[in-house]
Amino acid sequence: MAPEQHPHERLLQEVQKELAQILEGSSQGIYVYLDDPHWICNQRMATLLGYASPAEVVALTAQTPLLDALVAPASHNTVVDAYMKTINDKLASVVRVTWKKKDGATFQSQTVFVPFSFKGTAMTLHFIAPS
Repeated sequence: MAPEQHPHERLLQEVQKELAQILEGSSQGIYVYLDDPHWICNQRMATLLGYASPAEVVALTAQTPLLDALVAPASHNTVVDAYMKTINDKLASVVRVTWKKKDGATFQSQTVFVPFSFKGTAMTLHFIAPS
């Protein structure tokens, strides 16, 4: 018997279906963040980070928080501050973020944090544009 699916996983499957046209059609990296390890990303984000697929990137955060796995330490406070403003104050923002790639290299981006709600659950939608 398969283990029961977490409610956040079901919710993100619905979000992914609802946003499929945007996730698949955008030239920007995109991710939707609910919590660790409940988040999804598009193929472009996986490619920017040097991974073969979104599933490979998301799998990293099963044991390690997204911040530690994918964001350079110098950008941790920036990401946390932008996230908190997005969730608590419902404010979108654009910040510079340094991401960690699979091969250990880094890249700079302008990352947009957008408040997003789906079926009454608050989460954030992020757009990543290399800079």
